[in-house]
Amino acid sequence: MKYLLAAILLTTGCTQIKYKHHDYIDYRYYVMDVNGTEPDASFEDRNDAQKYVDKFKEFHEYRIVKAQSYTNIEEE
Repeated sequence: MKYLLAAILLTTGCTQIKYKHHDYIDYRYYVMDVNGTEPDASFEDRNDAQKYVDKFKEFHEYRIVKAQSYTNIEEE
């Protein structure tokens, strides 16, 4: 009986959701127009995002939004 119970416990299990950082990048920087709802560009480095904002500042009023980057990885 003990072996049967142990076999059942070992063969049945639940799935769990694991979060894995996307290529070890903790944050992404999104460049958004102040009147827009979707980002125009995304960057891994804030300096690159700032260069993008400076390049198009004549035509757009951009803001840089910092967001945590993660992916939902389900193990089988």
